[in-house]
Amino acid sequence: MAKESVELMVSTLADNWNRGNTEQRKPVIMDITTFDAGRGKRFDLNRNDGIFIYETAHNEEQPEIFYDFVHTRINLTIDIRTVRGRSRLMKLEDEVRRVIHLKRKGDADNFDRLLYKTRTDLSDRTKQLHRMTFQVEMVIFSELIA
Repeated sequence: MAKESVELMVSTLADNWNRGNTEQRKPVIMDITTFDAGRGKRFDLNRNDGIFIYETAHNEEQPEIFYDFVHTRINLTIDIRTVRGRSRLMKLEDEVRRVIHLKRKGDADNFDRLLYKTRTDLSDRTKQLHRMTFQVEMVIFSELIA
């Protein structure tokens, strides 16, 4: 049974995370929809860095010839947050990028491609919050819709 896209991205990051690249610390990696209402805003960054993942778009493309299949493109947002400084944010960013590129060819069961698309720095230095979001696309080719 195929996993949901967000669950799959959470497990991909968690299973392939290398603590050696992030000062021997692993952030909390979770699906933001599993939080209680408002908890994402109250996550304690003093205890752990956080990586929150949510789906932002789900598109299907119909191939020209075969109408029983679709190509599915799922856009995910990966939201990294830390209060431990800009250098820590850069290490977390580098590790997320490393895992995405490591798994870019897919896992042959759940998805076929993982594409790193964009990065946005949303840091608020007045609050000492260092934050970066990534847009990642998970692609599934020729998914049977019958």
